[in-house]
Amino acid sequence: MKKFFIIILDPNSDSTLVRAKIGELGDYYNIYNNQYLVCLDCDNAQELYNKLQPNNISPVGIVIFGASIEGLTYWGYSDKGLWAWLQTHLNTH
Repeated sequence: MKKFFIIILDPNSDSTLVRAKIGELGDYYNIYNNQYLVCLDCDNAQELYNKLQPNNISPVGIVIFGASIEGLTYWGYSDKGLWAWLQTHLNTH
């Protein structure tokens, strides 16, 4: 079952490899350069972390929050692209 995740990268570290791995996950939305939204099949945040940060790569500052899509609420002020992405990925499941 798909879940919603927020990935926050340390803006002070070189996260080039992690950013490339986020792109490999599929459809994502990039917010404020170091924050990503993804909706994918992962059991929990640790499983997603392990996909983004393999053991053979030096750790980069990553924080991941995960939530069930059902019952998820959101509100705020941002560009229209964010709201369209959320509408497409969260409200249709």
